[in-house]
Amino acid sequence: MNSASSAFAIQRLMVEAEQEFDLIIIGGGITGISVAREAASRGLKTVLLERGDFGSGTSAATTKYIHGGIRYLEQYDVAVVRESLRERRILALGAPHLVEQTRFIMPAWRWSKPPTALIGAGVLLYDTLAFDRNLRAPDSLRIPHPRWLSRSKLLAAVPWLDQSGLQGGFAYHDTLNVHPERLLLAYAKSATAAGAVLLNHTRVNSFVSISSERLHIEGVRATDVLSGQEMVIRGKVVVNAAGPWIDKVLATLGKGTGVGVDRSKGVHVLTRPLGGPGRVTDAVFARAQSGRHVIVSPWMGKSFIGPTDTPIESDESGVVVDPDDVTLILDTVNSTMAESEPKLTTDDVEMTTVGVRPLIRETANDDDTQDAGTYSASRAHELYHHADHGVDNLWSIGGGKWTTGRATAEEMVDELLKNELKMVRSRTFDSRSSAAGGAFAWAEDAEPFITDAAMAMNEHGIPVHLGEHIARLYGTEWVRIDAIVQQNPDFARQLSPQCNDIEAQIVFAVTEEGARTLSDIVDRRLVIGTIGSVSREVLERVALIAGPLLGWDELAIQDAIRHEFDRRTVIATHWRTPVGGSSQ
Repeated sequence: MNSASSAFAIQRLMVEAEQEFDLIIIGGGITGISVAREAASRGLKTVLLERGDFGSGTSAATTKYIHGGIRYLEQYDVAVVRESLRERRILALGAPHLVEQTRFIMPAWRWSKPPTALIGAGVLLYDTLAFDRNLRAPDSLRIPHPRWLSRSKLLAAVPWLDQSGLQGGFAYHDTLNVHPERLLLAYAKSATAAGAVLLNHTRVNSFVSISSERLHIEGVRATDVLSGQEMVIRGKVVVNAAGPWIDKVLATLGKGTGVGVDRSKGVHVLTRPLGGPGRVTDAVFARAQSGRHVIVSPWMGKSFIGPTDTPIESDESGVVVDPDDVTLILDTVNSTMAESEPKLTTDDVEMTTVGVRPLIRETANDDDTQDAGTYSASRAHELYHHADHGVDNLWSIGGGKWTTGRATAEEMVDELLKNELKMVRSRTFDSRSSAAGGAFAWAEDAEPFITDAAMAMNEHGIPVHLGEHIARLYGTEWVRIDAIVQQNPDFARQLSPQCNDIEAQIVFAVTEEGARTLSDIVDRRLVIGTIGSVSREVLERVALIAGPLLGWDELAIQDAIRHEFDRRTVIATHWRTPVGGSSQ
């Protein structure tokens, strides 16, 4: 048995050997992973089941920021903003190699909605709510106060902006989630290091329950969707952290739970860099005269633009990027661009992403600037204790956002230890001051660490710029990538000229990080899948290295290549149907 299959076998054997877990978690996005980390670190026997790959759903489709949500102030959601700003600091200090401070610019035109004075008041309030932003922060993560930029200084920073009626703009700082996929994985590793069992590609089919006057949950029935293996997992309590699909999980109970979910589709596009390569380093709120806005972010030498905010029905098959989604984004940005700047077209779109936001159901309201009921919906979270509806030993987590996943998890585990797990022995753990898996230290400057690691890797044949890339992605685990190269120097080869990933990362993804498909590797363990289209040649190189480690024969390798290439082709071409008219 190879090392990769052994690692997965151990995880599944742990499930089979455990008579009963304290906690079963359904869903492996940032919320579920954070609950697993929090629970296991407090000594609870924990297992998590994710039907796809870890972080492959909503958590993979972010705008790539850890932020307070300045626009939530328009809905007077001060509590969410304050919580988010507190968590922004905690996440940055806990993974300084994966989080960077970055400047945002909010332009102000004479026609701005809200008006310039109100925007300024919002920025000031945002800064005030972040009163503890620099507590214990190293110099690289210290966030300055916002300031007003004159018209000339604004245009010097963002030359592509429409100058007509432009008054200037407000500059403030949030933090960049450099690679959300890697940060989520860092928390997953923290969970497993604390004893949690995390199973990806494992679908929960139904609950194990005893029915009387009340429904008593005793566990779940699940299937490994790749191997077909079926399993029954028993636990004292189940937490449903399936994000936008928590109601689908609850539907298998066959009775009402009082939980309603609203869903919002968020689409982003990756395009040529606005203003030219390397010219613009700030994220920009591009707000059209209609009030609709997107964020234009510099990303790996390109512009990452979005999101949309579109209400969708419950059918998961509808979660795809449509032509209208892309047109909406392009029209919004183009309406804010100078006449001299070449407008974005569909030919400029190199990649799209799509995710579904889980929103607590509220009464829809009228909003003529964005889609009613979702744009203005709160990003708060809510814990549902289903004992209130006649179902024992079951909780669900509704709403929430990437930035507040840790706080939600802390609150969830606190409630479990007060209720179903109050007789279970636990230990103290403070996730507010605990580094993520792979982090080199709490609240330390990342740059010296990254430089030293890169120089050390260079001694074993890894070029410095590639070593810096590895150190930033893996933190202290760079030594394990380096060890793979020492064993086989060929694995120091760069995977593609378009990206700094090397072949050793493929080996590590399979043997140490739970990757089980080509998409797991390309899209969430490496960086290459996040910066544009992936060629068949790259997929072949990944498969030829990963396949033997996963136990695939030659036929399985070729099938995997063909399947993954076809899947990516469908995603890349689906939305390119001609669309008439403008969305503005």
